[in-house]
Amino acid sequence: MDAQTSVNSGVAPRSVTLARRRLRIALLLCATMITIYFGFMALFAFDKPLLGTVLAPGLSLCIVLGPLVIVSSFLLCLIYVLWANRVFDASLRDLER
Repeated sequence: MDAQTSVNSGVAPRSVTLARRRLRIALLLCATMITIYFGFMALFAFDKPLLGTVLAPGLSLCIVLGPLVIVSSFLLCLIYVLWANRVFDASLRDLER
């Protein structure tokens, strides 16, 4: 086994580990978004009176939760981007060295 082969054999397991970490993060964030979205939809389907709860004159719980679902998707995207920029890209640069 020459030096190049031994270096490459260490890169492959690290790249697989990095790919698995990325997949885990993506699945976790995706599951979180699905839970939030379908939870909101389940409230529409099964508990409309709860969504109709008036929090203030002209403001129901549904009006508050709807935009929160959208904002949560942006926050989850931001979490992924921050993780990718700080952890994934740095690890990828280490693999390339």
